[in-house]
Amino acid sequence: MNRLSSNNLPEEASLSYDKTKVTAGIVHFGVGNFHRTHQAIYCDKLLSKGETEWGITGVSMRSPGIRNALAPQDFLYTQITLGTDTTFRLVGAIQEILVAPENPAAVIDAVADNQTQLVTTTITEKGYCLSSGELDSQHPGIIQDLGSLEQPQTIYGYLAAAIIKRCQNNGTPFTVLCCDNMQGGGDHLKEGVRLLLQAHASESQQWTKENVAFSSSMVDRVSPATDENLKQQVANHWGVIDEWPVAAEPFSQWVIEDNFAGQRAPFDKVDAQFVGDIAPYEQMKLRCLNAGHSMISSLGYLAGDRTIHEALSRPSILHFVRQALVMNVLPATQIPTGSDGMAYIQQLLDRFQNSALPYTVLQVGSDSSQKIQQRWFPSIDDALNQGSDTSCLAFALAAWTRYIVDALDREDLNDPLKIEFSEVMQRTIETPARPILALAGADKFHFFHTPDFLTGVKDYYRAISTLGIEGALANFLESEREN
Repeated sequence: MNRLSSNNLPEEASLSYDKTKVTAGIVHFGVGNFHRTHQAIYCDKLLSKGETEWGITGVSMRSPGIRNALAPQDFLYTQITLGTDTTFRLVGAIQEILVAPENPAAVIDAVADNQTQLVTTTITEKGYCLSSGELDSQHPGIIQDLGSLEQPQTIYGYLAAAIIKRCQNNGTPFTVLCCDNMQGGGDHLKEGVRLLLQAHASESQQWTKENVAFSSSMVDRVSPATDENLKQQVANHWGVIDEWPVAAEPFSQWVIEDNFAGQRAPFDKVDAQFVGDIAPYEQMKLRCLNAGHSMISSLGYLAGDRTIHEALSRPSILHFVRQALVMNVLPATQIPTGSDGMAYIQQLLDRFQNSALPYTVLQVGSDSSQKIQQRWFPSIDDALNQGSDTSCLAFALAAWTRYIVDALDREDLNDPLKIEFSEVMQRTIETPARPILALAGADKFHFFHTPDFLTGVKDYYRAISTLGIEGALANFLESEREN
């Protein structure tokens, strides 16, 4: 079977634009599955409307795998939508993929080029080098970038090096836009760049203030990992081999902070939304959708489920997650004007139950020590400060702690703190909830120093360890009904 490429397109597949006439006005860091089912699709739709300056130069921060898979395909790939019906889309928005460790100068030059109007990021939480929600200046990557920007180690290093060069060339304004599950991601990018400019080129700081906008966005689409089954689906449908197709649910949403320097990509023409205040959208999504996902991941893993939809087929898990979001999270969450929080929660639970989407609990649970700092901890503090119910969140923390212990034991854990968690377990005799939470940054939050709340977490941990997750959940839900 032949390989997908510009010279070997399937009969039913075609682009509605000439890929050779597209220019890359966007440099995107992090060309993983999510980007290719979300932002790249919005760009592909723009290109189809004749907006040919919004192609993408992708940057892989670590591995050459995605570049090696797509380069022989002229960076074409298939996006499959999995729902009631299965649909296939040929995507040509990506023009090139650079591998940062191989050629850092090429990445810096791409961002510094005046053709680049927009720099976007999907590098996941750990790529921001944060500690308890703040930039960690002691992170090894930050320390190296403070010493030299010749071979940057972080997103901040690449941006700072490119900004210095663009400033020296008296370049045109551009925008840096965070497309990650981060509250105030644009501010984190701005702070990291400021720190490095202060160290390496303080004279460029004023130019940056006047010519670079750092903005945030709320991104939402569930995209599972690519497996051999997905590749076979593409081969059966197109009759050609696609080495790295991607899949996603039907739902897609992109809300963008309307804060731009230079040219603004007209994503509103393809159903994205520009807003003046992005914070309520970020908070609702992080605290409801992302927080719910993390809850289901921990509970489902402990119950022996492989996927998110399998976990939610258990009435106890579905009921718990709904109750946690409605009773504990929603009262402590800022909801955008005109939005219905209850309807939003029901919609996300319906989406998570999509049985056509093989989204695994381990994929959602990866890097969870970094994710829950954004998704759970602020909600717990806000709920405690308001005097509202936090019992479900305490149970969720206990379940997450037990997930860490069990995943470590079964060698399933994918987390940047894996070694540290293992060391804690080797020296901990008592219930390990407190030291594990401290490693995850909980000690910087009020709830960690609230005795009654933390006692509840420890009690729930013991119940889960003794009764198993289903028994502990049954007891918890029964006690909640009685109260």
